[in-house]
Amino acid sequence: MDLTFRLLTPADVPAIDQLEADAYLPALRGATGTFVRLIELFPEGAIGCFDDEGLCGYAIGVPLMSGSTLELRVPLARVPAGADTFYIHDVAVAPRCRGRGLGRMLAERLIDVGRRHGFARFELVSVQGSAPFWERFGFRRVHEFEYAPGAPSTRMVRA
Repeated sequence: MDLTFRLLTPADVPAIDQLEADAYLPALRGATGTFVRLIELFPEGAIGCFDDEGLCGYAIGVPLMSGSTLELRVPLARVPAGADTFYIHDVAVAPRCRGRGLGRMLAERLIDVGRRHGFARFELVSVQGSAPFWERFGFRRVHEFEYAPGAPSTRMVRA
């Protein structure tokens, strides 16, 4: 499998939307504007992986304040001044590429982005039973809730 990693641009958003539709329950899908805004606000935190068929995985993260959660269909207004946490918003892999370690590669790259920007604290919301995946990266479960109706979720922290 020949893979290419690069930063995502707003031109990639239609492919992101399609991959998101393949990866997540309808209640967990964001809006196109939320991805565009995250790419605009923190381009270094939007990583795409491409194979010969196009986008096959992506990871998106952004600096936030500890305890914050991005709303699914509301574009982030700004990166907060004094952000103290790197928030991993999304890691998704196309069905054709699952089981090959691509999710791990994307997560590692995104964590490295956060570290390079000086963050020691990472937070995320685990959905669709992905908490064991994130625990392998040192995240621990701190709160169970519904991120969206009918979508049991787990807030996780790595400090």
